[in-house]
Amino acid sequence: MEKEIPYWMQVFYHIRIKNQDCIDPMKEVTVFRTRWNFKALLISHLFAFCWLGFFLTDTGFAFWRSIDRNVFFILNGTLSEPDNWTRFWAWANVRIFDMIPLLIMLASLIFPGMGIKRDRLQQAIIGFILLLVLMFPIRESVYEYARAIGLSGKSPSILLEPAYRFSEIVPDIKGAKDSAGHSFPGDHAAVVLTWAGFMMLNARSWLSLSALFLALAFMTPRVLGGAHWASDNFVGGAFSAIVTLSWAFCTPILHWATNSVHRMLRPLIQLISKVPLLNKLPVLQSQEDKAENK
Repeated sequence: MEKEIPYWMQVFYHIRIKNQDCIDPMKEVTVFRTRWNFKALLISHLFAFCWLGFFLTDTGFAFWRSIDRNVFFILNGTLSEPDNWTRFWAWANVRIFDMIPLLIMLASLIFPGMGIKRDRLQQAIIGFILLLVLMFPIRESVYEYARAIGLSGKSPSILLEPAYRFSEIVPDIKGAKDSAGHSFPGDHAAVVLTWAGFMMLNARSWLSLSALFLALAFMTPRVLGGAHWASDNFVGGAFSAIVTLSWAFCTPILHWATNSVHRMLRPLIQLISKVPLLNKLPVLQSQEDKAENK
């Protein structure tokens, strides 16, 4: 029985609840839209540019800076002592910690636990990599534009006082990021929000909403440490993610690219799937490969 699709997702699919025309109107396995949806593409771009445009106005900037200051002082104010709490967040801001979100995102594309169907896992992991390739020039364009107009300024730990910096409170933890010369947009936020959107729009289940909460958790260390303003993530990072996702789920471009790369990599995937232990991974057990091995 076809599952009902939440109303808030329908703009990306241009469908109505209980309509059988979903993201995969063709029988071909896919993780992206197979047809152009110009209406949804236009709406998502209008929303993204209005979201960023409001931030660029004097009123919008003042509104967000008020939120930024409150968020910074509330979160950063908990780091006044060199206790276990502060040390935890210091380690969370070390580059090696970025491997944890990376491994979680990778696991969500290797195992079907977060809502992506088993027979779509191979397309999902290839598609997500291509999605990040698409996101990079979008995010870089926002960064260069922000620098050109003087928007990508210093992080709150440099401009606001009092500010508790890891480098001063727990100097023995080397490499804990607590400042940035050009903080807008949030690079980590762009990646994790793109992943969260990919999971929610592709998996289309309430379980996939956990990706959004994980994304918020992954963005917290940099904001708490003072390396990013909250608006770096929720405006700059969100803008990059929305524009990227709109081209993935409102056009067939990523669908074509993903299936083309998947066809090219199929011999390699089948070879890897014969390796002991690795062949137990769900991502290497697509229905097509099972059929061929019978």
